[in-house]
Amino acid sequence: MQSRWSGVFLLCTFLYGPETSAAQSGVQQLKGVEGGRFTFPVDIPNLRPESDVIWKHGSENPEWSIARIHGGKIEAVYDDTFKSRLQVDSSGSLQINNLESEDAGFYQVDVAPGVSFKRMFYLSVYKTVSAPEVKRFNESGKLFIRACVLQCSVDNDKDVSLYWLRDGLVLNQLSSPQEKPLELLQETQGDDVNYTCVASNSVSNQTISVTPFAYCPESKLHTELILRVLVFIVLTGVVIAVCVWVWRKRNAQDGCKQRLRSGA
Repeated sequence: MQSRWSGVFLLCTFLYGPETSAAQSGVQQLKGVEGGRFTFPVDIPNLRPESDVIWKHGSENPEWSIARIHGGKIEAVYDDTFKSRLQVDSSGSLQINNLESEDAGFYQVDVAPGVSFKRMFYLSVYKTVSAPEVKRFNESGKLFIRACVLQCSVDNDKDVSLYWLRDGLVLNQLSSPQEKPLELLQETQGDDVNYTCVASNSVSNQTISVTPFAYCPESKLHTELILRVLVFIVLTGVVIAVCVWVWRKRNAQDGCKQRLRSGA
């Protein structure tokens, strides 16, 4: 079912702040997950054995070197925040282990001597989105009677979005760049159909499916009562119609007998 919504998740992500600047300057934008492992997608052509690969990190056009790679190995790490977390992967590119939110920013790779190569990246680090929670919405202590209103909430972080879906269709959505809990309401009709709340960001998504009756049991009772009343009204109407038809038929027969007697 998640595959059916994957297109929705990818279309509903947003870029803010430095990332917009990165896009404008042609810097390659990358995304990593906090606590995970990240490898920069770079392949240096014609790299010579005597060449040094220098990686830099910081603000736009960074000048502070964090590591030097020589002969396919890390020869030096110049920034203590990356100590024991850097290594070279099988392709020869720089890899960061146990990614931290502070690792976000601009990265630049240079090669010297003998090879003219330079490339710039902007790395965004996202937390895995937390699981959303659903409860019945209660406004000023008054529960909804005729309609079952559900509230989905999730801890907010960068670029988190909330969606209510039914049968794979988006009913309602909310996104906010502010780091505060997101809360999204959805009015249901107390029907016995699954509604799904989805929390997503650029690197992950979490879902929870609920049935309104589980949160608004009186909605089911209300629906059943309406159905019983409707059935009673229909049956009563049928009985009345039959009685009227029988009464009219009997009157017609009595009138016919009277006319026959008077004619005789």
